[in-house]
This record gives sequence, C-alpha cells and structure tokens, in this order.
Amino acid sequence: MSFADAAIQVLEDVGSPLHYRKIAQIAIARNLIQTNGKSPEATLNAIIAVEIKQKGDLSRFVRVNRGVFGLRKWDVTSIDSESNSATLDPRNETRVKVSHFPTYSELRLILPIWNGRDRAQITGLRSAIMSLSGTLQNPVDWTNPERWISERLEGENRELAEAIWTGSDRQLNPRHVYGHWLLSRTYQLLEEDSGGKVLLTDAGQDFICHPLGEVEKQIDEGEGLLKLLSVVAEKGGGRRGDFVPDWSDYLKRCSQFGTDSTIKDTLWRRLYNLADRELLIKTGTTYSITDAGLNYLKDSGGDEELDGGGTVQEILTLVKEQKASVRSSIQEILSTMAPTAFEYLIKQLLEAMNYQNVEVTSPTNDKGVDVVADIELGITSVREVVQVKRQQGNIQRPVLDALRGCLYRFQAVRGTIITTSDFSKGTVEVAFAPGAPPITLINGEKLLDLLIEYGIGVKTKAIEVLELDADAFAQNDSYTSDLE
Repeated sequence: MSFADAAIQVLEDVGSPLHYRKIAQIAIARNLIQTNGKSPEATLNAIIAVEIKQKGDLSRFVRVNRGVFGLRKWDVTSIDSESNSATLDPRNETRVKVSHFPTYSELRLILPIWNGRDRAQITGLRSAIMSLSGTLQNPVDWTNPERWISERLEGENRELAEAIWTGSDRQLNPRHVYGHWLLSRTYQLLEEDSGGKVLLTDAGQDFICHPLGEVEKQIDEGEGLLKLLSVVAEKGGGRRGDFVPDWSDYLKRCSQFGTDSTIKDTLWRRLYNLADRELLIKTGTTYSITDAGLNYLKDSGGDEELDGGGTVQEILTLVKEQKASVRSSIQEILSTMAPTAFEYLIKQLLEAMNYQNVEVTSPTNDKGVDVVADIELGITSVREVVQVKRQQGNIQRPVLDALRGCLYRFQAVRGTIITTSDFSKGTVEVAFAPGAPPITLINGEKLLDLLIEYGIGVKTKAIEVLELDADAFAQNDSYTSDLE
C-alpha cells in the first residue's frame, strides 16, 4: 500500500484528524506500509503535503492544523482555506498584528480586571493617560503608579487604574497595557455585548486557565512566536541581533511591519515573552531554547518550522547538551587556573574584544588592579582598569568601592570587575551610581558567554543538515500532469 493510501486507511479507521507522526506509527504497526527509510514520518508528511499542494480542493486530505491532517470528505475546516482566521492560518499574510506584544503572565492578570467593565471606560483611561504627555522641560514620570495615579487621575479613570495596579498585585503599570488590550481584542479573548460591556469569551477563559493550551498555541502561531522559537532552536542560541535577519524576512512576508525599529521592537518583545514563559533562557545577552521550549515546539506542531522536523529537534537537543557540557568544562578549568594564568586569559579576551594596549599589572603594588587597557568610545580613547576574582562567594561592595577609589592612580575613567562567581545585590546597585565612575560587572555566566562568543578556549564546528523540499516534488508532478 502506498504511503498516501495507508494514511487514508488509518484516518478512516480512527475517524478523526491525526498528526502525521501518529498516522505513520499506526500504519507501520499495522504493516500497511513497509519502508527502509530512517524517517517514515517525514516521508509521509511530505507525500501528503505534495498532494494537497498539487491538487488543492481535489486532494483527499486537508490540513487542519500544523502537521495534523484529516479527510476532505469529513468537511473539516482546513487551515489552507482563504476564509480561515489569522489565528489558525500559518500562511495568512496579515498575521503578526500586535506590535506592543505583552507577556502572557501579565495578560492573565488583567483579563479578569477588564471583565465586566464598560469598553468606554477602558479606552477612556488610555485616552486620559495619553493626554498627560508632558514636555522636555517638564517631563512626566510614569514609573511609580502608587504616586501618579492619585496625583493625575480622578473619577472612574482613577478607579480603573487603581484596580489594575492593585488587582495585579502591583505588577501591571496602567500606563503600559495597550498591547494587552490589542492582543485580547485581536484574538477575541474579550468581546463586547450589546450594552457596551467587555466580557471574557470561552477563548479568554481557556487562555487564563490553560497555559500552553490550544488558545495560547493559536496566538503563538498567529503572532510568529513559534517561528521565532524555531529560529532560536536552529541557530543554537545567540544574541538578539543574530535573529534580526530571519525575523525581518518573516515579517516582510507575513505582516505589515517593515521599519527597522519596528522589526527590532517586535523581536525584543516576543523574545521577552518566550523567556518569561521559560521556553527560552537568557544568559547575559544570549538567548537559547530550553528543554521546555523544544517540547513545546513538538507538542504545538511548531517543529514543522524546523528543517527536518523531529529529527532536527533531536539534533538540536544533542547540540544543546553538548554546549552545556563545554560550558561546564570551561567553568571547571577557570576554577583551577593559577591566578596569573587567569589574568592573562582575561588579557586575551580583552584583546579579542578590541581593547588596545592591554597590560597585566605587576603582582606587587597593583592596588587591586589586575589588567589595564584602552578602549575606543566614539572618537575618544579612555583608560579602563580590570580586577579579576576567582572565588566561590559573591563579590561584595567593598571590592567595588576599592577599585573605584584607585581609578585615578591609573588615569582611568572607568573599571570592570570580572569574577567566576556573582555579585551581591548591594554591589550591583552602586555599579552605575549617579556621579560616580561606572564599574561594569561581569559574573561567571557572562564570562563564559564572552569566552565562547570571542572563541577563547573553544572552536566552532559546522554541521550540515539537509532539508526535504516537498514543494519541488509537487512542482515536478504538476509538469507531468500538464504533459499528460
């Protein structure tokens, strides 16, 4: 039996749409198909996709969700249909609509607060706040809702603002909830009744009660978060700028956003959203996908964005584990290095980072300064002093104060402390105190990031992965049909 005929048989026996992996598993278990291939699931997916692309409405199959297929004769809704909503259609040209994209944790806090309120009150509060814009000479500070709500608002505007602030346990600044409103309206988490009241929909209730549930998956699909998650996975992690080209190309195909500032802003907000949900992890300035993120890609069908699907996901998991192993090895080596060797390693790192005139100081009378270097800031070259610390406990504030106090001895204007451990809260708070020379703090995790980024102690090896292009087979099949 052919793969397509086997899929038809399985779907008819089950009586409901299935993911192509499940279809393949059942077909193989029932001996409906025989294959020597290593990835029969991918083959089946491609064959069904070819038929849908080639035959369109005449195909026996319909795609009802990512990787999920049913039979056309069942009259189920297809995401290939032009009449389908942006929430479900991955090829819809108008998706990725929400610019001020919020975190879902915040959205779950504010939906119950808006529920039952008049729409005019919700939009009226935003209008009232936006009218208080201030000037360059007299700017308006919006950072402390505890203060500005009582000072600047009155009546129902004040009441709603206080409800948002206190009802969210002081996590939501009423000044910054426009994106939450756009998202909830775009994906029909709220609806307006005949009397003008805003009410939670079934979708809204599902979103609140079921993190990573179907509604959340639909929003992730519609707003490009599954695409972004797959981009981070394929690259094996990286800085925000590393994802801009792929994200920019995606937005140009699937949204109305096109300016550089909007592309970067929408990217940052979605990365922040994914990190808040622990689907990505941010270490220093580097984002990487978590095990939960990889599992979510597979569960949501988002791994369809990955070239090779599940097989590539397995490769990415192994790469992720190998990177963690290398980081652990580097950390262990750093902890056992001789102090002088560690200082010269930092010298090598600074030179790779474009510092000039990098010198390791003499061990005697160094005033706590281990490395001195110059760095170009615009058209000015400034002297910077660096202190390195290999220790288990957090660096405390006296260490920072001592370094700041000896800057003048080296004609330096700023300093850096590099440690294999971390910094106390008090140290972090005063690192960039107003009026004081800045002291940059680099902890153990950030140090590992920098060593890896600049290739100090590591080598990068490229792995080539082939991608199956089902569209090419569909195109060739169409040529054959034309000839016949």
